[in-house]
Amino acid sequence: MTEVVGIDLGTTYSAVAHLGDDGNPEVIPDEAGRLLVPSVVSFANDPPVVGALAKIAQADGETEVAAAFKRHLGDPRFVLSFRDQEFDATDLSTLVLAKLKAQAEAFLGKRVKRAVITVPAYFTHPERTAAITAGRRAGFEVLRVISEPTAAAIAYGFRAAPQQRTLLVYDLGGGTFDVSLVRITGDEMRVLGTDGDHRLGGADWDGRIVSHVHHLFAEEFGVEIGVDDALTLLARAEQLKHTLSARQQGDILLDFAGHTARYQVTREKFEDLTRDLLDRTEQLTRQVVADAGLGWDRIDGVIPIGGSTRMPMVRECVARLSGHQPLGGVHPDQAVAIGAAIDAATGTPAPHGLAVAEGSGGRVGIRLTQDVIAHSLGMIAENATGSRYVNSVLIRKNLPIPARESRPYQFHLQDNGENLLEVFLTQGETDHPEDCAYLGRYVVTGFGPGTGGTVVDIEYAYDSSGVVQVSATDRTTTRPLLVTVDAVPPDVPERFAGRPSGAGKRGHTTVYLAFDLSGSMAGDPLAEAQRAAHAFVGQCDLSNTSIGLIGFSDRVLVCQTATQNAGAIGRAIEGLDVGTTGYGNRAHPFDALYDDLVDAPGARYAIVLADGRWAEQDRVIPRAARCHTAGIECLSIGFGSADREFLSRIASSSEQSLFTDLHRLTESFTTIARELAEGRGGHIRDLTPRYA
Repeated sequence: MTEVVGIDLGTTYSAVAHLGDDGNPEVIPDEAGRLLVPSVVSFANDPPVVGALAKIAQADGETEVAAAFKRHLGDPRFVLSFRDQEFDATDLSTLVLAKLKAQAEAFLGKRVKRAVITVPAYFTHPERTAAITAGRRAGFEVLRVISEPTAAAIAYGFRAAPQQRTLLVYDLGGGTFDVSLVRITGDEMRVLGTDGDHRLGGADWDGRIVSHVHHLFAEEFGVEIGVDDALTLLARAEQLKHTLSARQQGDILLDFAGHTARYQVTREKFEDLTRDLLDRTEQLTRQVVADAGLGWDRIDGVIPIGGSTRMPMVRECVARLSGHQPLGGVHPDQAVAIGAAIDAATGTPAPHGLAVAEGSGGRVGIRLTQDVIAHSLGMIAENATGSRYVNSVLIRKNLPIPARESRPYQFHLQDNGENLLEVFLTQGETDHPEDCAYLGRYVVTGFGPGTGGTVVDIEYAYDSSGVVQVSATDRTTTRPLLVTVDAVPPDVPERFAGRPSGAGKRGHTTVYLAFDLSGSMAGDPLAEAQRAAHAFVGQCDLSNTSIGLIGFSDRVLVCQTATQNAGAIGRAIEGLDVGTTGYGNRAHPFDALYDDLVDAPGARYAIVLADGRWAEQDRVIPRAARCHTAGIECLSIGFGSADREFLSRIASSSEQSLFTDLHRLTESFTTIARELAEGRGGHIRDLTPRYA
């Protein structure tokens, strides 16, 4: 019989937990009864030693020691050499996981095979994949990886009150910081948003102590502390940090290079040295709350997890931000492992994520967990003018996972039959290619014979572990294409720092969606319009299409200037709201459309949606005509009580005017987008829904 466990693979400490026979979760101790295993490996002996003994060796100045390597998971450039062997972060993490596996099997007296492993919410695809690889090498069947704040929230929700609560999980560990917003009821947990920094954690607080006392030592004795002594100093700095969490001051002893000194550090000095680190966590926390569209008054409490949240400055920051004292009920060092064990015990989720775990003590819990995408997915593209490369975001962060979305990509077939489509898949929020994580070079082949243009639908998918998959289909033949993944070439991202060559350059398209936000759009009309807008974006090739958004009623508001960033477009669509520009119908969008489109390169389109009669129509029609004269193709879509004749006159031609039904808006917008993506222009004569 095998046991399933949950593992918190930490930067400084790791833990393994399971559900006991009574159905309650518990952390599994090592042979000495310790619940936390230092994520430290000593190579002083063969075989290597993992855990407490390795950390003692580190504190004693042993140089054949590896620590804090979790920060480098998925980074092929990180390699350490011990005993004439090279180890990357995956190799070292494998040793820690193997230690936890053996520890669990010794305690439980049975084989442990399956595991859920936690990672920071802000880990990228390569880092998550490396964690899965390490787990498999250690002998586990990795059921999935889940985010650390999600695991902590599961642990909290295990015994939470049945009423709905919106909570913020503030996770400051030894090497990473994550913050997530979750909504918990008695039988459901859903992640609303997440952010973080996987290179910010308690080790950075330790580093500030090291820098401070190193400076004092060098100033007093005129010597630098050697590299061989750095690990010892770091261990002593960590101990001083722990002391300052309980006391107002503490001492640190330095005995290096034949000199000995003892320095006193106050809590006030320590907090002054690290204030900017705390500010970084505060900025990320505020951003998550803002992105979720919530105020602090709608957040019921903050769950602090990670050993670094014991620092008084952190708990004071949490209380100041939220207006609440941090919630108790979960052990900051054990919550992640316990939550992973609960998740592991539920087994493979049933449809929609519903799962039930049973123990001899009764039902463990029913949990509908919904996590979110931590990073946006995109591809490298040229900007509208062809002057530089950009990261064109296709799937924005904080969408629920697992998730799938496809985007069309215009491709020109060559008659030599050697057609190859190259896609550089990126992860990150910026539009600057040099600041992105590159998931791989995806090469699409298998096109049939032919010449001229075709459209390839490229699908991006996040699975439940946050790992990315890519597939492609030839839209003309509906045949799946072959997708192979190559390593990112060594000249990337530098390749995309220069100016595009222009070879094979496709024409750029700029589209503005202009939506009526008058009072009659409240409720279902606006919701359907937003759904249609999202569907439109989903059918556009953002590698050569920029999309902007305008709202109008009594006033005009440019909600989003034209961009190739799907995340920004999506947020602007979600932000549309009746009343932001008034409730009447006195304004029109055509002056704003003219200003934003008149100088845009390539094809230019304006799609105007209205559901009622506009005031001062005689004034509006000439302003629309000015757009037509400038070469801006104007399409009009109406429903409800919209004036059909007026819609026809503000469109560039009668063929570009459509009156439809509210519940067919998505179909209409999707069809228009497909026409644009396939290069057939904006004529919508054949898109008018037919009614019996």
